Order: sequence, then structure tokens, then C-alpha cells
Amino acid sequence: MNLKSSVALSALLLFSSIGSATDGLFTSIHHHYQAPRALGMGGAFVALANDYSAILYNPAGLARMEDGQLNLSIDLAVSKDFMAFYKDVNDTSKVEGSDAVKAQAYAEMLQRNYGKPVSVRTGLFEAFWTRPGWGVAIIPADFTLDMAVHNQGAPAISARSYLDSTIAYGYGADVRNESIPGRLSWGVTAKFVNRGYFSKDVNSLDLVADSNIVRKEDIREGYTVDGDIGLMYTPYIPGEGFWSVFQLARPTFGMVVRNVAETGFGQNLKLLNKESATAGDAPEKMYRVFDVGTRWEYPNLWIFGGRGVLDVRDIGHPNFSARKGLHIGLEIDWTVSSWWKGQYRAGVNQGYFTAGASFLFAVFRLDLVTYGEDVGSYDLPKENRIY
Repeated sequence: MNLKSSVALSALLLFSSIGSATDGLFTSIHHHYQAPRALGMGGAFVALANDYSAILYNPAGLARMEDGQLNLSIDLAVSKDFMAFYKDVNDTSKVEGSDAVKAQAYAEMLQRNYGKPVSVRTGLFEAFWTRPGWGVAIIPADFTLDMAVHNQGAPAISARSYLDSTIAYGYGADVRNESIPGRLSWGVTAKFVNRGYFSKDVNSLDLVADSNIVRKEDIREGYTVDGDIGLMYTPYIPGEGFWSVFQLARPTFGMVVRNVAETGFGQNLKLLNKESATAGDAPEKMYRVFDVGTRWEYPNLWIFGGRGVLDVRDIGHPNFSARKGLHIGLEIDWTVSSWWKGQYRAGVNQGYFTAGASFLFAVFRLDLVTYGEDVGSYDLPKENRIY
């Protein structure tokens, strides 16, 4: 081993003792559940929430469902640089030689990918059954992996992963009060969530020892029981006078308080890691946040209809900012028949363009979406483009 390699290895050893004990560096906001339809509209869905996903977006929408829905789905979302990054890590893991040679190869690989945020998210066999007034959701595995390469003294990957298993029950109803000028709906969702969580800085020497970025022994685990409370209000608009022009728009306003109890994941079933950490080192909690929003309908034209939506979400989250909280979107429906129809969408999510489309043929539905999320700091936004 030459002097240069010895110095490099010594430096990496020094920073390994620091980096291995620290959580990854992330400023993005993780959402417990995401529906592709909402994502195509910039993530704005609080005042719309008129399909199966209402149970986890705004349970007040359950009160307004006109028929039942059964949705069984598999979701996959990948950022644009993920596959290239994965290939680079995999190719580097095949480098042969001493630990110093391998560490140097990993360091160079990290330098090549410096500043690139990458992520993958998949939902396996998600099941929703909703009826007018109530609904049930079972999500066995909602997995998210976020990664970004930074260089604070030594190159390292900040890695963070979530594996959430959720059972939820939602109920919604209208407020029967003639003194309210319009339609007011309310709803609640009770949910059990078991979370496996990993957050760590992984440097070159960590990768030499084990090329797997997420390691079982570092997984934290816990479960929580919490709930959401939602409201939805459509004001009465008189048929005469100035305000009558808004009758076709049917403006609706919504609000949700998520994770009301915010109890954290203090209890542990030890399903993922038998040696999982104690409650003092539990997974990242689901924060109590407030979402508010509005929607406006467009007049129907031939086979087309649609709406515009605007939300401010995640108010109260530690990483909230005006940019990250703003969600704007529009949706255009087209209907040929009850079994052949679809939608096109566009919007702005956290300052970045989103687009989506849905195609329903008989009982099969295909949802496509691309969106950007802000993974940067308060003063320096940075886009993570996901498909």
C-alpha cells in the first residue's frame, strides 16, 4: 500500500467512526401514502377526495361518494437517476483488490454522483374498499428509499428508507343542520401503522464491508395507532344575482388534521428486526400536520369536464416552507361510456411541474404520473424528478 492510499484509508476510517453513527441528511417531506391521481394534480386533493383514496387524503370525502369502489393495485415510482446510480454502485461492488483499493473505488463512485438525489417507492398489493359513508384500506408494504450523495469531510450516501404496513378504517357523514348555508361533511380515519425505518450516512468503508446500503441490523421498527379528521364544505350559491355565476363552479373547501395524536412509534412488534432498537431510538414519527384546500369545477363540454384544485399541505411539519407546502393542479375528464373513460392532469408540486393520465377499460385502470419534489434546503431548492 503506497503512502497516498494509506493517508486516504486513514481519513476514511476517521470519518467512518463519525458517519456510521449519524442519521442521513434530508430536508424533504415524506408522505405516509400517495395516490397517483393526486400526484398528477400537484398533490392537491384535500377538497376533491372523491375516490377510494379519500380514506387517507380526506375522510370527509367518504360522505360524498355516490357508489362503492374496490381498488387493488401495485404502484412503482422511480426517480430519473435511480437506475444509473444503482448500476454504478453495483459495478463498483465488483472491483477486486485490497480494502484500500475498494474504498478508493467507492469514493470515486460517490464523487461521480455527488449532488444527485435518487429514490424509489413501491406499494405492493394495496387494497381499498370504499362505500358511501365508510371505507377500509389495507396496505401490506409501502416501501420508500431515498438517497443523496454529500461530501462533508468525506463522500457518503445519506440513505433513508420507510417500510409502512397500514390498516385503516374511515367514516364520513354530512352535518344535518338547516342553519348551515350549504353542504358540510366530516370524516375520521383510524389507522394502525407498523413502520420499519432506516436512516444513516453510508461512506466508502461501510460499502467495502457491505455493499448493501440498507442493512437489517440498522432497521428501527415500531407501530402506532393514530387518526385523521377531515372537513369538506360546499357553500350554497343563490341562483340569482352576482354570485350565480359561481353555480357551475361549485366551489368546495377542505381541511384535514393528520396524525392527531402524534404518539410516535414507541411500541415494537419486532417483525423486521428481532434486535430492533428500543422506543428511545424509534422510527421517524408521523407528524401532526394541517392541510387546507379548495376545488372549482369546470363546465362540461361534449365528453369533457374537469376541475382546478389548490392545497397548502404539511403545515406544522419541521421541514415545511411556503414552497414545499404549495400544491396546484387541474384535471380534465373524458367519458365515452361507463367502462371506457379517463383523465388528464397537470399541476405544480412544491414548485415543480407534474403531469398524469388515467385510462379505465372495464375493471382495469392504468395510472401514469411524473412529478418533482423539493429535496433541497430552505434557501436552495433542488428537484427530485420521479416517474
